[in-house]
Amino acid sequence: MQLIVDSCSDISLEALKTMDIEMIPLKITIGDKDYLDQHEISSEEVLQTITDGKRPLTSQANPEDFTKVFLKYVKQNEPILYIALSSELSGTYQSAVIARDTILEDHPEADITLMDTKAVSYGLGMIVERAHAYVEEGLGKDELVAKVEKDVKAIRHFFTVHDLDYLSQGGRLSKGQAFLGGLLNIKPLLHVEEGRLVPLEKHRGIKKVYGSMVQHLIADNVSHDVHITQANAESQAEQLRQKILDETKVTEVKISTIGPTISSHTGNGTVAMFYFNEGV
Repeated sequence: MQLIVDSCSDISLEALKTMDIEMIPLKITIGDKDYLDQHEISSEEVLQTITDGKRPLTSQANPEDFTKVFLKYVKQNEPILYIALSSELSGTYQSAVIARDTILEDHPEADITLMDTKAVSYGLGMIVERAHAYVEEGLGKDELVAKVEKDVKAIRHFFTVHDLDYLSQGGRLSKGQAFLGGLLNIKPLLHVEEGRLVPLEKHRGIKKVYGSMVQHLIADNVSHDVHITQANAESQAEQLRQKILDETKVTEVKISTIGPTISSHTGNGTVAMFYFNEGV
């Protein structure tokens, strides 16, 4: 089983190579130049662009990108599982559908499974990491897909942003909400619901946001597999990590950097937390 993922999993190229997972990059445009996510531009470069007052634009991977990669494994008679970012946030999944259907016209025997996770960033990344573990265990396709489908239902995303104005420019908050939030030090807690980014709570100050994140962990009885991502917010991510370790049963929390495409939409100062709610 060959696993394929897009760059919105926020797993590093090095880690993907170690796991032998093929990655389809989305594209980032700055000015009149296009870059392939992770291959040609880093998160640091994207965030510096935002700091400089420019807004990077992103675009989905196209069907040709998928066709080229899919065909490589079809010709090797290798089953394919593409684990995709939410179709509610990008047309990338639909590009994969077009590529698969086109290939099946000439290769009806091809074994190509597409999975819309309704997840993004390291929520998607954690699903992919577990899928890799299932492959390593030697699970058959049907059992592997069933386990991944269960993980898709269990994954949880929580995150907060530093700059409400930047988020509002992307249509996630009204300009009035952003202005008021800035005046009153209101920090949003957002999550992903049915594949879409939605506001969950508003808090006065970042400490209360982190306190709410910890309470969600406690309510879901989480004891492992917690991952934090950040965009130019290392100290804040460490603050959340320490609070989790001090106040919950969790004994290890990993921290990594939000990838270039996701950073393009969230901006500097974003901190996100991901875990599986095993009780669902």
